[in-house]
Amino acid sequence: MWLAYVDESGNTGRRLDDPDQPIHWLVAVMIPEDHVLSLAADLDAVVSRACPNHPTAELHGAQLFGGEEHWRGVSPDQRVEAYEEALALLATHEASIAHSSINKAGLWSSSSQATTPHLLALQFLVERLDGFVGRQADPLRSRALLVADETAEHETYSIGLVAGLQTHGVGVVAGRRVENIVDTVHFVRSKDNRGVQLADLVAYALNRTRRRRGQTHLSPGDQALIRMFDAHVGPRIVTYRETWPRTRA
Repeated sequence: MWLAYVDESGNTGRRLDDPDQPIHWLVAVMIPEDHVLSLAADLDAVVSRACPNHPTAELHGAQLFGGEEHWRGVSPDQRVEAYEEALALLATHEASIAHSSINKAGLWSSSSQATTPHLLALQFLVERLDGFVGRQADPLRSRALLVADETAEHETYSIGLVAGLQTHGVGVVAGRRVENIVDTVHFVRSKDNRGVQLADLVAYALNRTRRRRGQTHLSPGDQALIRMFDAHVGPRIVTYRETWPRTRA
C-alpha cells in the first residue's frame, strides 16, 4: 500500500482574487509503506545536519526557503543543501507524486457552484490517485491511504468528500467513483509527520517554480529551487490534473 501524504500551497481560503497566489496547488507524495519509517529517519538526519540546535525543526517549504522560524540563522547555502537533500529522498524511497490545481480567479468567474478551491482540488487529486494506484500490477501497491496536514477549516468537509466519491462518485462536482483509496482522510500535525513535511516541500517548490520560471531576473534562491525541482521533483510526477478552469487564450 501507498501512504499518500497530502499538502497544499497557495491557499488563500475563500479569497479568490489574491494576485500573488493565483493558483491553489494540492500535492500528494506517495510513499510505499515499507519505506515510511526509513524516509522519516532520513529526513530527521537532514534536519539534524542542517539545524543541529533544533533537530526536530519542521521541514516547511516557505520557512526553509526564507530562513524563518527554526531556520533563522542557518545560512542560505545550508538551507539550499537541506532542501535538496530532502527532495533527493523522493527517488531514494521510490516516491510517486500527483498534483491538482485550481485557478482561483477562473473559479470565481465560472458558472460552477464550487467556491472552495481546496475541496475541488482534493476531489481532482483523489480521482487521479485512484486511477494511478488502480493501474499498478503489484497488488501491494494497488491501494493508497491519504494522510494530510490537519486543518480545522477543511477536515470534516474533506472526509465527507472522500466518502462521497467512494460510495457514489460524487464530490464537489460530478466525478467518478473511487475504489482504490482505503478508509478516509487521516489528519496529522505536520510538525509531527515527516511525510507531510516532504509533501509541503514539494508543494511549495511546485507553486513557486511555476510562478517564477521564465522570468528574466531570478534570485539565486529561485534559480536553485528551479534546478532542484527539475532534478528531483519533476521526474517523480506520475499523474496530475491540469489547472482548472483553464485560462482562455
